[in-house]
Amino acid sequence: MMYTNKQLLQLTLPLFAEQFLIVFVGVADTFMVSYAGEAAVSGVALVDTISFLITAVLGALCTGGAVVASQSINVGTDVERGTVVTCMFADNTMVD
Repeated sequence: MMYTNKQLLQLTLPLFAEQFLIVFVGVADTFMVSYAGEAAVSGVALVDTISFLITAVLGALCTGGAVVASQSINVGTDVERGTVVTCMFADNTMVD
């Protein structure tokens, strides 16, 4: 099934909005601490970069988990479904 351009735009707009907000928070943090000096700005920039990296990794894990879960729901047995749900719940609990 092919998606129309309108459907693709509806799918991608929330993703772009999320990325914009993540970057905007980093910029706002830098502006708020800019009065404290160069070292403070460098520290905030470093933490924002690490935070962005963690957010990207967790997003990739969630996407992969959703793909595995949907595949097991469609073609798997009840035991496989339970295993996938348990693993995803355990992973999310450990990360959070």
